[in-house]
Order: sequence, then structure tokens, then C-alpha cells
Amino acid sequence: MTDNRVGAGLADGRPFRLGFLLHLDEDVPPATAYEQAIELFRLAEELGYDSGWVIQRHFRQGNEHVSAPLVLLAAIARHTRRIRLGTGVLVLPLEDPLKVAEDAATLDALSGGRLELGVGSGPFPGAWEAFGQEIKNRHQLYEASVARLHDVLDGVSLNSLGEVLHPPGHGVRDRLWQATTSDPDLAVSAAQAAGKAGDGLQLSRATAWREASPAVARARQATWIDAYRAAATREPRVQVSRAVYPHPDPAEAIRLVTPGVRRWQSWLSPKRDVAGLGVEEYLAADHALLGPPELLAEDLAGDPALRHVTDLLVSFVPGVPDRAEHRRLLETTARDLAPLLDWRPAA
Repeated sequence: MTDNRVGAGLADGRPFRLGFLLHLDEDVPPATAYEQAIELFRLAEELGYDSGWVIQRHFRQGNEHVSAPLVLLAAIARHTRRIRLGTGVLVLPLEDPLKVAEDAATLDALSGGRLELGVGSGPFPGAWEAFGQEIKNRHQLYEASVARLHDVLDGVSLNSLGEVLHPPGHGVRDRLWQATTSDPDLAVSAAQAAGKAGDGLQLSRATAWREASPAVARARQATWIDAYRAAATREPRVQVSRAVYPHPDPAEAIRLVTPGVRRWQSWLSPKRDVAGLGVEEYLAADHALLGPPELLAEDLAGDPALRHVTDLLVSFVPGVPDRAEHRRLLETTARDLAPLLDWRPAA
């Protein structure tokens, strides 16, 4: 029998926290994109979203505008009061972990303890080259960087004078997340390492770019989550991302996302053979869920990787919708889709 439920259950009686992942890839000036980010975070807060997350991409890789996510989140913090502010993810091996800890602890103090710091190793070779690193070493460098970050946030002595991180980073340490690799040969051990460290586990949306089918991808993610939970030394925190596009008319939804699909195909083609795919073929491979909220909720409820999530992260991709459509998607997800999975805003 299929276990049709989403969420591990929270202390406040809700099944999971709801977050959204913000992509900013429109061809607009950076300042305009950042203003839109502030606007969308404020709307999400009004709608009851528990968290909002921004990604990190250097040099507009993936057409994104966000190369300095902690700086952007600091600006968003000044315009919001409750919503948690996440990085999904900050590419840690290309940063100095001590400087990341200083910036993160400062942002956490400014925001009243709302930072959710997600870190990972990053997939873009060009960024590694620019920062003088070799991407073939990314897993080893990531492990060393995250160990250093743990020590700094834990308050270890940093020099012969006995000086420690300031502002203190204990709150950030309690809200640290690790985005594990999607390499099947390494994913289980990476998930176990995050659990042993007491960190949260972040998993991206399950796509067919590496897997043969949605069912295979989701089942593998469920296995990684089981390994993480078994190794966890603190209360498990599991975040899984899913691409959703709730719309009452599936045909209209496909029409609306077609420009974004074509846009993504144009920059993905050098990396993956996607140029010849039709729109619906691309959406199937990307595991994007389009259609009425009732059908999307049914699909999500049968997703084995979502049974033990504490945090469901929705993204409205492929392709970033325009401002009005982005607002509609935030509203429809919070008011029509998530309640079908028993989510409700926190009191």
C-alpha cells in the first residue's frame, strides 16, 4: 500500500514547513532583479511561507543574477520580519569558511536569527577555474571547508590570542544545511556525514538528467534520506525541492512555461543534449509538475522522498516567470496547493 503523506511532522502540529526557491534569471538590470526579490519575499511572508531561499551563481551562470547571496538576503532582511532567509546553496569550497561564518553570523544578528545557511560544492566548472580551483577536487575541498566552518561556528579558538568568531555563530550552526551530491556512488555517505554533523539535509528536485525516470530518482532520494536519518545526531531536518507550476488549465500552463523552457534549453545545450527536446519532453525530463493543484498534490503525496521532509521547497521552473505570474504562483501554491497536503501557516 502506498504511504500517501508529505512531512515528518513538526512540533507545532503541522506536517512540514513550506519554503520557496527564488530564481532571478530575467534579462533586467541587477538592481531591478534584486528589487523584485525583495518584493517576492515580502509577498511570501504575507502568504505565510516559512522560508525563502536564494541560490548562488557566479558570472550569470544559469542566467542568474545572485553571486553574493548573503548580501542579497541582508537587504531582504531589512524589508521582512518573520520569514526565514536561506541559501540554496552557497558554494562553500570557493569561499573562505571563516569569512562565510563572519558574514553569516552578522546577517543572522541583523535578521533576528532568521538565517538558514545551506552550503554545497557547486556544479559549474567555470566558477572553479575563475577561483583558481579544480572541480575534480570539489568533494575533498568541500569536506575540508565544511569541517572548518563547523569549527568556526562552534566557537573554537582561531589564533594564538584565543580569539573566536564574533558575532557568535551558535545560532547559524544550529541552522546549517548540507546539500549533498547527486552522484549515486557518493550520495549515501554524504548524507550520513551531514547527519553525523547534526546538519540539515538538502536535496534538489529529482530530475531525469541523471536518472532514467521520476520513480527511480525519487526512490533514490528516499534511500539517501533514510541513511541521513539513521546517522543523525540531532533532530533530523530534511529539505526536498520540487518544481511545481499550479494552474487550472494544463495546456495554458505549458504555453506559459514554453518561453522559459526554450530559454533554459539555449544555455543547457552545451552541457546536456536538450536542444532537440519538445517542451513537454523537456518538462518530463526535468520532472516539473504542471496542472491543477489537486493533481499536483496527488503526485506529491505519492512521492516517497517527501514522507520524512521537515521542509518542502517549491520552485517555479524551468524558466523564471514574469513578476505578475510569479506572484500568482506564490499565491496559488500557498492558498490552493499546500493546504491539500495539510500545510497551514504557522500561528
